[in-house]
Amino acid sequence: MKKLTLISFALVIGAMSLNYAAPANSEDFEKSSESHQPSSVIELFTSQGCSSCPPANKFAAKLAEDEDKLVLTYGVTYWDYLGWKDTFGDPEFTARQRDYGKALGASNIYTPQLVLNGSAHSPRYTRKDVETMLLSESKPEANISVSEGRLVVRSDVNAEAKLVIVTYMPGLQSVEVKRGENGGRNLKLANVVTDVTSAEWNGGVVKTSIKAQAGQAYAALFQDSKTAKIKTVATYAP
Repeated sequence: MKKLTLISFALVIGAMSLNYAAPANSEDFEKSSESHQPSSVIELFTSQGCSSCPPANKFAAKLAEDEDKLVLTYGVTYWDYLGWKDTFGDPEFTARQRDYGKALGASNIYTPQLVLNGSAHSPRYTRKDVETMLLSESKPEANISVSEGRLVVRSDVNAEAKLVIVTYMPGLQSVEVKRGENGGRNLKLANVVTDVTSAEWNGGVVKTSIKAQAGQAYAALFQDSKTAKIKTVATYAP
């Protein structure tokens, strides 16, 4: 299991332009046939340059076969020096992992790291673990739709929540690693994340600046602003 000591430094994430409307209740939602509310969220922080990661990648890929489970795979960047630069890696994803480390009281960050529903983490979980740690059945309503080509997020979650919109490539991505600890291996990665955007949430509805694109999928994660626990989630695939 790879580990790296937590370092305190400022991380700047680009802001997005948002328009707000009055809060809505669950009866006001504009339903979309593509929008879905999974029962759990599994976030995998991994690296193509980490020899300990392939089993976790495979486990996450199996979980992703269940449409009621949202699996998100983030490529971190702090192992790039080992001889292979992660082709999906982004410092923004490393920053998200560090934020989880602080919120969950972890003394370090590591790969592979699985975060369940923003409330627990481990280098390995069993399917039973995942099945027994689900989002609340009474989770708030949430929905993603499209207006004028842009994503619109609605929810009756409280205004104190933090809204994070994750863009990812649905399905499996195959990577031929040519150097480093996994040199010569073909890695399979599920629902690879390509972008993470933090959006201010005032409750009700928000029209984002994110253009819906074919071949991409989107997840709106509503998280507790202090503990990072996921309150509710919605996904959308154009």
